[in-house]
Amino acid sequence: MRKSSVLRILDYATLVLSLATFTSAAFAQDRPTPASDKWRPKAGVYAESGRNFQSSCDESGGLTIDLGEKSVSGYEWGCDVKKITDLGPGSLKVEMVCDDYNLAQNINPRDPNWENRQFNEVMLVKRLDAATISVQKSLNGKLKDPPWRAAYCPLKTQRALAEATLRAKVEAKQKAEQDRTLKEAHPRDGVYAAAGPDFEDRCTKFSDTVVAFAGKSITTASNICKIENTRVQLPDTVRIGATCALQGASGPDAVTVQDKASTPDRENLMFKKIDDKTVILWIINNGHFTGDGRKLSYCSDQTQRAHAGQRRANKPTTN
Repeated sequence: MRKSSVLRILDYATLVLSLATFTSAAFAQDRPTPASDKWRPKAGVYAESGRNFQSSCDESGGLTIDLGEKSVSGYEWGCDVKKITDLGPGSLKVEMVCDDYNLAQNINPRDPNWENRQFNEVMLVKRLDAATISVQKSLNGKLKDPPWRAAYCPLKTQRALAEATLRAKVEAKQKAEQDRTLKEAHPRDGVYAAAGPDFEDRCTKFSDTVVAFAGKSITTASNICKIENTRVQLPDTVRIGATCALQGASGPDAVTVQDKASTPDRENLMFKKIDDKTVILWIINNGHFTGDGRKLSYCSDQTQRAHAGQRRANKPTTN
């Protein structure tokens, strides 16, 4: 083989190897970085470096980041993280939906719903060293302020934050369980009537009992009551403190609900839930719930729809 042919073969091999190396590098850049290699700022409290660093940490008045929980917050603002984009090694773009009371008031102080206003914001985060990051956050969607250095607060601050977060989660869980228990004990809102030959008639006329926990009211054949407080006594029983007044058309057999202020526990009504369609109602008498109570059944779906329609129209029935 001639020397020129050998050189051409070597040149071709070198070219192929170079292209393969270049292509491999290009594909490596295009491929997403494995999740384990992606940098994320440590979860916790950060504060601006400088003279007031420690006091800002102690007051948790700087910046709290927890991308694992999709949360970023600061003084009187908080954000839910919607998307994280890696811009490069140690550099992130965080897209968020934020509540910011001060911003909402400044933009439109006359807005009656300013407390519910939310803002789409962006935060750019860059790693400076193991304990320091650069942060730039938008305001009303615009990056107006320059980046600032945020340092990770001492372990004491982080522990205090972790304990406060845990307490908040425990309290939220307890409240959710209490709300669920209360909901399970409550009778269904709607129209009820006592069983008997005129059951359907009293259902149709809404003339027996109407329960509306959502609207904080209970209407009986004799009384109109405004619910002021409720307490679950047992998993199936709810005691109620209500301000009641006799209806104008009440007859001589009308039962007056005792003023809750004169009862031992400031409660004057009680429901026991038998099932989704049956309850027992007690009205307090002489400071005590006595007797077997009054057994009520949930009226038909047709009656419930008619009553809901009447309430929406806010006009009395013609029955």
